[in-house]
Amino acid sequence: MHSLAEPLQMAMDNGARRALVPLENKRNFLEIIERVDPVFFSDPLMAALKALGMT
Repeated sequence: MHSLAEPLQMAMDNGARRALVPLENKRNFLEIIERVDPVFFSDPLMAALKALGMT
């Protein structure tokens, strides 16, 4: 299993300012929380709605 920090770091390096993070990974991102705006979701539909700014 990959670390959550790796893809979040790659996203930040490429200009991301927000990240969609599954609830089960909520505790894994503490080292990155200061530099990215995590958006938590509980299911794929909620992730899509949040990504589109509809919630």
